[in-house]
Order: sequence, then structure tokens, then C-alpha cells
Amino acid sequence: MSALDSKKVAKEKKSLSFIEILGQSFSLIFALQNKEGRRKMMDLAEDNPLPIILAGVLAMSIFFTTCFVGSQVVLHFVMNN
Repeated sequence: MSALDSKKVAKEKKSLSFIEILGQSFSLIFALQNKEGRRKMMDLAEDNPLPIILAGVLAMSIFFTTCFVGSQVVLHFVMNN
């Protein structure tokens, strides 16, 4: 194994950062095709599933918060008119 291959493997085994988890959350919400991030997540899921769980929980939180705030805004305008 060359030094380049070992650096690539080490980079792929590095845990997801919060920004990457947030990006994956939006990918889950909007069903975007983030192939590189998804591949990295699936590789890490075998060893450490915590970032994938966080991305899913964050995606649900963002989605439900958006729905709740949107419904409250609509109800506010309907009830005041």
C-alpha cells in the first residue's frame, strides 16, 4: 500500500464533522443525491453509526420545526383576519 492510499483511507475513516452532518441532514430532507457524503456515511456506519443517527435526528428536527412554524404562521394570519 502506498502512502497516497494510506492517506486516502485515513481521510475516509475520519469521523463526520458537524457541518457534514448538517449537510447530510438537508440531503435527507430534500432527497438530494450527495453521493460522496452518502458513501462516506455508509462506510462510517459500519464502525460508528452515531453521526448517521445524528444526521437523521437533525433532519427530522429541521423538517418538523419548519412544518410547525409554518402552520403557526398560517394559523396566526387566519385567526387575526
